[in-house]
Amino acid sequence: MFVADSMLGKLARYLRIMGYDTAYQSSYPDKRLSELVMEGRILLTRNQKTVRLYSDFIFIDCDLVKDQLKVVDSTLKLTRNQRDWFTRCLTCNSALSKVDTEVARENVPDFVFFKYPERILLCPTCKRFYWPGTHRERMVERLKDWGF
Repeated sequence: MFVADSMLGKLARYLRIMGYDTAYQSSYPDKRLSELVMEGRILLTRNQKTVRLYSDFIFIDCDLVKDQLKVVDSTLKLTRNQRDWFTRCLTCNSALSKVDTEVARENVPDFVFFKYPERILLCPTCKRFYWPGTHRERMVERLKDWGF
């Protein structure tokens, strides 16, 4: 749905937290940004020169991620459905999937496995494991404070 330019890494991360398919790289090889926009993604950019090249973009003119999210929200009305939150890998953007119990037991700390045996997710691409915890709780609280 989105492609964030190299200046919007934190925004990309929060959009992924909210369940949005958000392509992001810290730098893009020649023409890669154009390819992603051609796929139908909405370009999120802070670069005024870049907006001249594309018709489907949202120009982000603020520094704080909470304000950047509000710019996107005011344009597209982002969902407030928390069931969509934490369904994408924060690192590579892949959709997370349920993990086999034995695989989870072998790859996460024991206290995590015994506390969240049914809520452990795996990124099929980069093989990272995700589970609810204090870090996630802080992100949820932050998003709620920001109006999401």
